[in-house]
Amino acid sequence: MRLKQLANLLDLDRLRRLQRIFESPFRAFLATAGIFRNPLTLPLRNGGTMLLSRADRHLWEAFFQPECCEISLEQGMFKVAPTDKNIPAYFIAPEQNGVTHQPQRWNKPALELPLARTLQDAEQSVYSQHGEDGILQRLLDIMSIKHNYLVEFGAHDGINMSNSRNLIHEHNWSAFLIEGDARFYAKLAPLYTDNKKVQTLESFVTPENINQLFADAGVPVDFDVLSIDIDSIDYFVWQGLTEYTPRIVIVEYNSAIAATEEYIAPRDEAIKLSGTSAEGASLLAYDRLARSKGYQLVYTELSGSNAFFIHESCKHYFADTDWSQFTVEMLYQPPQFGVLAGGKAVNGRGYG
Repeated sequence: MRLKQLANLLDLDRLRRLQRIFESPFRAFLATAGIFRNPLTLPLRNGGTMLLSRADRHLWEAFFQPECCEISLEQGMFKVAPTDKNIPAYFIAPEQNGVTHQPQRWNKPALELPLARTLQDAEQSVYSQHGEDGILQRLLDIMSIKHNYLVEFGAHDGINMSNSRNLIHEHNWSAFLIEGDARFYAKLAPLYTDNKKVQTLESFVTPENINQLFADAGVPVDFDVLSIDIDSIDYFVWQGLTEYTPRIVIVEYNSAIAATEEYIAPRDEAIKLSGTSAEGASLLAYDRLARSKGYQLVYTELSGSNAFFIHESCKHYFADTDWSQFTVEMLYQPPQFGVLAGGKAVNGRGYG
C-alpha cells in the first residue's frame, strides 16, 4: 500500500463526510482511497447509486481537498464547479478518465456557422477517442473522396482511440499506419496481416524522415486523410511534411493554451512535456502553420482535443461558407477531458 493511500485511511474527516452521502460509508471510504481493484456500486443516502472506481482517485482527491474547484455528487456523477465563475460547472461520470459528461460548445456564436453546427451534430465515436469518427465521415460525405486512402501516426493498437479503424474496417479504405511503440505495434500489425490495402510500420516519425516514409509506402501525394497523434513533436512533423498535401488533416492541439497565444513546445523538450499543460502546440500555432501550407481550420471537437483542417483545394465543396468567420477565436474549444492545466482543475478547464 502506498503511503498516500495509508494516510487517507487515517483521515477520519473523509469518513465523516462520506457518512452523509453513502449508505455504506466505510466501503466508500476504502473505495475512494483506491483500495479495491474492481469498481463498486454503492447506494446513496438520498436514493440512487454511484460507481466508485480506482480510476477516479484524482477526482476524489479534489472532492476531499478542493483547490481550484468544488466537487459535489449529483445523479451518480461528479459535479465540478470551478472557483473561476467565468467557467461553467460541468459533470464527469465515474470511470470516464476525466472526460466531461455531455460537453458543451464553449463559444456559442460558433454554432451560428452552419458547417460548425453540422459537424458538431455529426460527432460520434465508433473507435475514436472522442467524436472524430463522425466528424470525418461528415466531411467526407460533403467532399468527393479521391483515393479512399488515409495515413495515421501514432496508430496505437489500431482499435482503441483510433481515427483510422472505422474507415478501414467499415468502409474498406486503404491505409498506411505507423506506430513507434513496440507494445502497441504488436497488437496493430496482426489486425491487418491479411488486408492487402493496409500497410503497417513500426517506426518513430520525425520531420526528417516523414516524406521518405510516405514515399517508401507509396502514399498518394494528395491522399484523403492524415491523422497526427504522437503526443510530442506533432507540430514539427506536420511542418516537415513538404512533399504531400492530404485533403483533411487532424491534429491534437493543446487546448490548455488560450486562443490568443501562439505556443509551440520546444522540440527538444516535447517528449518530456507530453501529458502536461505545456505539451504540443496551441490552436493558434497550428492555424498559422496550416495557413502557410494552404489549409483552412474548419472545426474543433467538443472535447477540446482535436482540430480539423481541409486543404484550400477542397473549399469549393462547401458552398456558401464564409471562411472569414472560421477563425481560431471562433472555433477554439477549451479542454473538457483529462487532468490538464497543471492540475488547476480536474479536467483542465480551470486554467489561467
